Amino acid sequence: MRLILASSITIGAISLNSANKTLTIEAEETLASLALEGAKVAQSRVETQREILTTIANRADIQTMDWNLQQEVLKTQVKNTTFLDIAVVQPDGTAFYSDGSTSELGDREYIKRAFNGESNVSDLLISRVTNSAVLMFAAPIENNDKVVGVLIGRADGNALSNIIDDMGYRENGYAYMLNTEGTIVAHPERDLVLNQFNPIEAAKKDESLKSQGALIQKII
Repeated sequence: MRLILASSITIGAISLNSANKTLTIEAEETLASLALEGAKVAQSRVETQREILTTIANRADIQTMDWNLQQEVLKTQVKNTTFLDIAVVQPDGTAFYSDGSTSELGDREYIKRAFNGESNVSDLLISRVTNSAVLMFAAPIENNDKVVGVLIGRADGNALSNIIDDMGYRENGYAYMLNTEGTIVAHPERDLVLNQFNPIEAAKKDESLKSQGALIQKII
């Protein structure tokens, strides 16, 4: 009887362990698939926005760098796109928005890259104009093969969070996005995005976040 009982317990433990491993593998595969699909959707939407801005930058009336002509074009394009606003950046770094407001953005990395001829999108950042989380798209304005200015489009920073809202794992699982430094750029709790919360940095001051910070560091 003892032998049968011991054998039953052993077999039960082996079966339970095997089942746990199977569930873990299935969960990892499912999460990897969700992450891949989420990345594809995010990349597709970002690329679409960037292509739209590049198309506008290639318009002849934008390439003139005549603000009187440009402003009328931008006013129309803001209505026809999902950008919150569009601006032309002069070589001195001054950005002129469609509504007539200006901002000094020459020190922004995405501006510098565009002046070097590269169409690009910024990391999630806090706008100097609206003080809210935004994604900034930038495309060079070229005339006679020379970059004469930069066209920028301001997009709602919640756009990335909106993508992950419908993603999750089973009942209580949810998705969020991090940049390569560990800063949260999309999350169901929008305040974490607005405050640019970084679990890695927070873990240095809060012991309760140490395991989370270490895990995110490993992922990166």
